[in-house]
Amino acid sequence: MIWRGWICLLAVWANPLMAADTLQEQLRELSQQRGFQVEGLGRLGDEPAGNAEGAPLEQIRHLLQDFNYVVTQTRPGVIDTLRIISRRGESGPKGSASSAYVKTRRVGAHHQVDATLIGPNGMSQTLPLMVDTGATTLVLPSSRIAELGFTAQDLRKGTSQTASGVVPMQLGRLRHVRIGGVSAADVEVSFIADDKLSGNQLLGMSFLQRFKMTIDDANNELILLAK
Repeated sequence: MIWRGWICLLAVWANPLMAADTLQEQLRELSQQRGFQVEGLGRLGDEPAGNAEGAPLEQIRHLLQDFNYVVTQTRPGVIDTLRIISRRGESGPKGSASSAYVKTRRVGAHHQVDATLIGPNGMSQTLPLMVDTGATTLVLPSSRIAELGFTAQDLRKGTSQTASGVVPMQLGRLRHVRIGGVSAADVEVSFIADDKLSGNQLLGMSFLQRFKMTIDDANNELILLAK
């Protein structure tokens, strides 16, 4: 009879999440075991515990199949943060005025989105921008200056350090930038000579830092949540 007791103990140890009564408890235990943070646990309410099997990402996928959530990883398979956003189908952050889930297009390893830019005089353009967290500002080629209604009085001179060396640029401020269902006002923009950008137009931190930003590589999605 002793060996049967050992089998029972081993079964409990191999599946510790099964002892939890609620989904909150399951995810809290999983996060403690795997060393990642969980945000938004309170959005689960008294949701009952579910079946959790496989690697941590697979367990999260099963447990939160009825919820919108974001997982960030320090490297493939190693979770840094799980952010629970809302129950699917509820009117929540998705599509609201303060947050957006924006489908991206892949250009090599990079993500591209369409953005509507409004210049200082009300002229607007909808342009494809590459998401670039390494760019301090939104970056456009100099040929866009007139198209967006900038005048010499709206710009100031500066320089930028790039892989090709120091390049001159002109700095200005866009009245608004809109992506999906969110927008930001008074966004700094840098204009650099067209031949220095090789056709690239960059969505940099002067816009992205206004939001909690996550790029979901698996679903090709840019997620912007209000801070």
